[in-house]
Amino acid sequence: MQQMWTDIDTYIDSHLIPEDPILTQTLKHTEERGFPDHLAVAPNQGMLLQMLIQMNKCKRVLELGTFAAYSTMWLARALPEDGYILTIEGRDTHAALGQENIDRANLAQTIELKCGRAADILRSLPDDTEAFDFIFIDADKQSYPEYLELSLKLSHSGTIIVLDNVIRAGEILNPENHKPSIEGIRDMFRAMQNHPRLLSSTALQTIGSKGHDGFAIAIVK
Repeated sequence: MQQMWTDIDTYIDSHLIPEDPILTQTLKHTEERGFPDHLAVAPNQGMLLQMLIQMNKCKRVLELGTFAAYSTMWLARALPEDGYILTIEGRDTHAALGQENIDRANLAQTIELKCGRAADILRSLPDDTEAFDFIFIDADKQSYPEYLELSLKLSHSGTIIVLDNVIRAGEILNPENHKPSIEGIRDMFRAMQNHPRLLSSTALQTIGSKGHDGFAIAIVK
């Protein structure tokens, strides 16, 4: 099944995802530096993030989990030239690679990369930090409940929050799996259920080149 899912993603990409030299350059440089590409979003998933930003005319984006900045490029390409992205990465080696790819892209949009634990950085932001229009969370899963609450403090009515990798090949249903990452996702689902700050929320399973996983998506009330 995995091969068929990958082949279908390739088919989708060949028909619907335009060739982009910035994105291609980012993947190539990441591979040359010896990092695997499986940690990045798939191209059709990147396009979904881009479309959500475009549909809602977002200008300020927060990203938790930069890795090589491939998803960052998708987010930035959707913004107007005066758009802004704050992307946060916890691992020094990933942050260095991400910064290299951001510098090489030379995009008009402002992309600020901060390295450190996302929760600590978010708490350290000035009180007058302008709210974000779109928030993409793709970092350590055990911290998803904390990231959700911190993101809500940096949101306004209508902000879209997307959390990646929330299905984990169905392991969220496995009663024997008590890994911190799985428990974090379960706690996230419980937190999102009837959350007083969320207008609506859902989650979608995805199958494709990245296997069986999914997104959770919420709109701030």
